[in-house]
Amino acid sequence: MNYASPNLFSGMYLSIVIPITLVIWVLYFIDRILLNKISYKVIILSEIGLALLLFLILSYQNSKTTIRFETNKSYVLVIFDSDKTSSITFQKKGLFNKELIIKDTNLIYLNSSYEYKNELKIETPKNWIRTTTDQNTFTKDGKNVGYIFVTNSELPKSYLINNEKYIDSLLQVNAIK
Repeated sequence: MNYASPNLFSGMYLSIVIPITLVIWVLYFIDRILLNKISYKVIILSEIGLALLLFLILSYQNSKTTIRFETNKSYVLVIFDSDKTSSITFQKKGLFNKELIIKDTNLIYLNSSYEYKNELKIETPKNWIRTTTDQNTFTKDGKNVGYIFVTNSELPKSYLINNEKYIDSLLQVNAIK
């Protein structure tokens, strides 16, 4: 591999390797200086503690809340208007992840605080090949209610024309059942 050639990839290699090498050398010199002043056991325990803290921070930042649907219907609907005392509880999965498995239904009501969670993930049934998702709001009893609508095909034309009426009709159909 020729790093001096004037192509794009040689510059990318150098822009990655040089900063990493400099950081390693700086950390090595700091380690050598600290070894002269502090006992080896304290340095090792500090490094292990720092690594554990970094692991916890990264795990928390990458945590997610997953709702997995297992249904035969062609759509799923998550509505964010449940009261604070909802009986739905998420199961812990891993250190900071949470998961909720919904079987045999395609409609779920969640607390409105979940609407604004960036890490909320909707997992559709495994037999769905292609999905279309829309996150929006509709008016219910004079207040705006958020929802996520996921279908295993393209969004229906009637939904695109008036999504509020379409969602209301889905809620009425589910209420009749």
